[in-house]
Amino acid sequence: MKDHSLDFMSRLRDNDIGQKIFDHFPDVCFFIKDIRSRFVGANHVLLKKIGFASEKDLIGLTDYDFWYEQAAESYQRDDAKVMRTGQPLINKHELIATSSGMLEWVQTTKIPLHGKDGSIIGLIGFSRDLRLDNSSLHFYRTMEPVIQYIFNNFSNPIRVSDLAKISGMPAPSFIRQFKHEFQMTPSRYLGLVRLNAACRMLSSSQKSISEIALDAGFYDHSYFTKQFIKHKKTTPTEYRIKHEGKSEGPRFLSLGTS
Repeated sequence: MKDHSLDFMSRLRDNDIGQKIFDHFPDVCFFIKDIRSRFVGANHVLLKKIGFASEKDLIGLTDYDFWYEQAAESYQRDDAKVMRTGQPLINKHELIATSSGMLEWVQTTKIPLHGKDGSIIGLIGFSRDLRLDNSSLHFYRTMEPVIQYIFNNFSNPIRVSDLAKISGMPAPSFIRQFKHEFQMTPSRYLGLVRLNAACRMLSSSQKSISEIALDAGFYDHSYFTKQFIKHKKTTPTEYRIKHEGKSEGPRFLSLGTS
């Protein structure tokens, strides 16, 4: 029976099992990386998310080719730990900011892959969008009206009391629950949405930095610059020079948490 199993597996096309399974889960990104964190395989869900038409266009690239630098550093740091220690990373919750300005939760698992000689040669990973999972992350759904309001109105003044009213909670209870569930205050969340929107506009718009600051909800240019440097480790001008013309397809910024 063992020989029969080995014979069967040897006759499979490369990655056929992974592709057949994970191409039918719309909330799961599936990928395989080599020891240098280069992509050697992915399902169509991930390809669509990062704007690639074919798997062959992805092969050989790294996270730095389509994620923001901060996100790429975080992902490759996790890759390195998994492949160095041989210990899988299981169900890590990550808050990411999409190029549309939304903040989304994903759950990521990475498992080391071994070669025939027993050495680690890469990893296999799964990343699940928890918004599409009716059984997970209930707190996200309870706060969804608040999140949507922030997303639709971030360019306007927003008070925490306004958000508390939308949630149907007294302000102190709302702040406490929001911080517990998102690991940040409502004010910081709003600030990160605004910064992400500013990044998107800096890379795709010809507007002045002052205009972008206003459009992103920052009414003090100096404060905008200080916040940008604090979170992006660069000035808005330097960011624009580096990322101008790179707005094709999504670029995600990992905001961290686990």
